[in-house]
Amino acid sequence: MANAGGVQKHAQLNYEKGLRFPDASYLAGIAVVGVDVLYLLTGRTSDPATLALDGDEERLLAGYRELKPREKKGVLALVAAITGAPEGEADAAETEPG
Repeated sequence: MANAGGVQKHAQLNYEKGLRFPDASYLAGIAVVGVDVLYLLTGRTSDPATLALDGDEERLLAGYRELKPREKKGVLALVAAITGAPEGEADAAETEPG
């Protein structure tokens, strides 16, 4: 990984031990070889289906994030009814923060 990030092995070990933090050029280099940098930084995987939202999707998501848990459950139930998704998927809002 050190080679892909353009650093020496000692620097790589310091990153892995949490003694030092990589810069943007290192992260860009390891992304080229397939490392999910978003996951590395946040613990959340990069999902190409959700990374590039169109305008309507952005407005929908922003509005959804403003809802109370009960309202989110209602939106998810509506989506499940329209798409034919299993009902259990509509209950996910209860376990998520927000």
